[in-house]
Amino acid sequence: MRRIFLLPVAVIALTGVVSYLAAASERADGSPAPIFGIKIFPGYRDWKLISVAHEAGNLNDIRAILGSDIAIEAYREGKPSFPDGSVVARLSSNYVPSEENNKVFGRDQSFVAGSPPVWYLQFMVKDSKK
Repeated sequence: MRRIFLLPVAVIALTGVVSYLAAASERADGSPAPIFGIKIFPGYRDWKLISVAHEAGNLNDIRAILGSDIAIEAYREGKPSFPDGSVVARLSSNYVPSEENNKVFGRDQSFVAGSPPVWYLQFMVKDSKK
């Protein structure tokens, strides 16, 4: 029984370490270092917002989906698929109650994104040749 419990804990810890290293990996010249063959795209935080979501249950996180200029253009034109070179980013964080806001509302109803290192970043890159 103890082994069954330790496996998910180890997987979660490893995921946290990889996520932390992904956020912290940058070269001396400021360019992103590739992680698992994928680079962190410079300026992704300035991309346009496509969607936000709250995932409940075991995930219990809040997500922001961002798109590069190519992805946003295809999305606005209603294209059935994104063209090559499109990049979509997912930023997610745990979802925690805001005690300060809840004092104002008088009940538990306000939640905010948690603090690092529980942020997660993923990229989806459209490349029809791969």
